[in-house]
Amino acid sequence: MTVGGKPTFFMIGGIMELDKNDVITTIHDYLLGEKFELYDINIVDFPNISKIEIYVYPSNDLDYKIIERLNYQIQRLLEEIMIEKGTYDLIISSPGIERSLKTLRHYEISINDFLKIKLIDPINNEYVFYGKLSHVENDNIHLDLEGQIVVINFNNIKKARIEYTKFKQKVKS
Repeated sequence: MTVGGKPTFFMIGGIMELDKNDVITTIHDYLLGEKFELYDINIVDFPNISKIEIYVYPSNDLDYKIIERLNYQIQRLLEEIMIEKGTYDLIISSPGIERSLKTLRHYEISINDFLKIKLIDPINNEYVFYGKLSHVENDNIHLDLEGQIVVINFNNIKKARIEYTKFKQKVKS
């Protein structure tokens, strides 16, 4: 919850307690204003916060100058919500070329990418699928396995990531 564009806090016994969702919302809203998307965030040791890892999308627009600017601005935002600079490590990065897919939005921005998907319950006795993501419809992921479409319910996915095979061919000696 925000008041005047700034997150609110809970008072417990006269001590301001930070809400993790307020931290995430503050960073998310800032990145949207900068035309970026919060792909993922990892806040370590909350509420003490020893490290904050922020993964920003689209990664093709990120260079060291933009990451440096985002780092500076996000540190200022965190200071405004009483997270003191120097008490935590701040890491800002792209989600990587073989990024994990954790939300439906991650799948939506990965259309036409080659994926590796591990399932909770098998489909046709198979737990692992490799294929090109053709589209996302409601809670279903449509994966093209060389011309055969397999429909996978999002809730049946245990783990998924983009599989980048271009440089993975074995070198013959």
